[in-house]
Order: sequence, then structure tokens, then C-alpha cells
Amino acid sequence: MTSKTQLGDVMETSCPHCGSRYRISDNQLQAALGRVKCGECEEVFNALQSLKSYEGKLPPDYQPKPLVNKNSEAIKRAAMANSRPAEPAESTERRVDERRSDLSLHEAMYGHERNSLASFAPFLWFIGILMLVVIGIAQVVYYHRYQLIDKPRYQQQVLKLCELVPCAELEFSSISQIKLLERNVFTHPVTSGALMVSGSFVNQAPFPQKFPDMLVSLFDIRGDLIANRVFEPAEYLQNNKNIPTLETNKPVQFRLEIVDPGTDALTYEFEFF
Repeated sequence: MTSKTQLGDVMETSCPHCGSRYRISDNQLQAALGRVKCGECEEVFNALQSLKSYEGKLPPDYQPKPLVNKNSEAIKRAAMANSRPAEPAESTERRVDERRSDLSLHEAMYGHERNSLASFAPFLWFIGILMLVVIGIAQVVYYHRYQLIDKPRYQQQVLKLCELVPCAELEFSSISQIKLLERNVFTHPVTSGALMVSGSFVNQAPFPQKFPDMLVSLFDIRGDLIANRVFEPAEYLQNNKNIPTLETNKPVQFRLEIVDPGTDALTYEFEFF
């Protein structure tokens, strides 16, 4: 026949992991703060969750067998900490303020621990700003490409940009890079009262361009203008009318027939535009 003890004298708890049962006293529970360790599976569990009165016969010389707790020293320190009297709110706030004052700017902004992405944030910001600057410069060059292509210092940048986006290269023009190589003015061998003008020019720009118009001016001995006329490509390209564009670094021959202005015309000038 078994005798039933009152709750608080000898109690019983069981391990939820392996089902092992243990007898435990109120003093043991208080010392372990309810946290005990199973001697069979070494699982740490809360003895209060399965606590009940022990129903069974105890031996005459029964002494409560202490359960193995997780960390008796830590439990004792926790028990002592719980038994300390509460500190005034002012002293607690003062300690919090002191800890805050010890924080660095880095800790205040990012905390004590930062993830890998945040550590690369300055570098990523630099790359982003650099890309925006490059895109802005590319847009300025693209929208002013027809003006910039006339300047030799910007031509390579414009041409490289046009390898990525359409630019209508046939519209490019750099008149300053069309150079006159030679010119000859002599009496027309067949037609009387006329002169024959011949010569060659070359495109020194790094890109093909359309043929320019040619202005021929005649001056007297004092440098006064006697006559001038503009000739279109169809007029001076008598032998090269089938050439679509003025290729780079390829000399082109031209020939003109003009009225002889007489002996007063001593100087001839050629301009392209």
C-alpha cells in the first residue's frame, strides 16, 4: 500500500525528451531555478512543466538525490542577482547614458555588428557616383557630337561613343582638316579666253566626310579682290564624281575651267567650306 505525500514535500518530474522520472524536493527546485538536467539523455529541461505530487512509497532512509543542473555556479549567481534590491531609476538611467556616451560614431550609425554589404557601402557609393558621372559625360558628348567632331581634341572620344550608339557618321564634318596639297593655274589649252585650274586635296580627319564646296578667289597685285566663285563638288570632281565620300588620307584630284580675268589677276586662293 502506497502513501501519498503532500505537494511541496516530495514531488515528481519527468524528462520530456526520454521520459525518465525523478523525485525532487522544493529546495532542489529553488536551487536550480526550475532548470534541471536529465541523467539519462543529458537534456536540460524545465522541471516545473511536468511537476506533480509523488505517489509512491519512500524508503525509510530516503534522502533527496540532487539532480544535475546545467551550471550550478551560474544558477547561484543568477539567484543572487534576482535577490538584489532594485536600484533607483535615476542611477539606472545614468549608467545607460554613460554607456551611450562611450559609443563611437561608427557604432551609433551601424551598431556593433555590420553585415558584409554594409562594410562595402562606401565603395558601392563611389562606384555609383562614378558611373553617374561617366553617363553624364557620355550624354553631353552625344548630344553635341556634331559640334565636337570639328575639334581634333574631341574626335577620338566622339568616334568611340559612336561605336556604341548610332551617330550618322556621314553628317560629320571637319573643314579645317581638309588640306590643299597642290594647285596649278594655266591657260586653257583648247578654249581661248579661259584658264585651267587643277590640283589636289586630302582629308586629314580620322573619319570620312562629305565633299566640301570650294571657293576660288582672284586678287590683283595690290591684294584687291577681282573675282571669286563657289564651286560645288559636282563641278570640280570631273573625274571623281562616283566617289561617295571624302575618305581619310586619300588625295583627291580636282579640275576647273574659268574665264581668264586678264593680266590683273596675279594671286589665286582656294578655300573649303
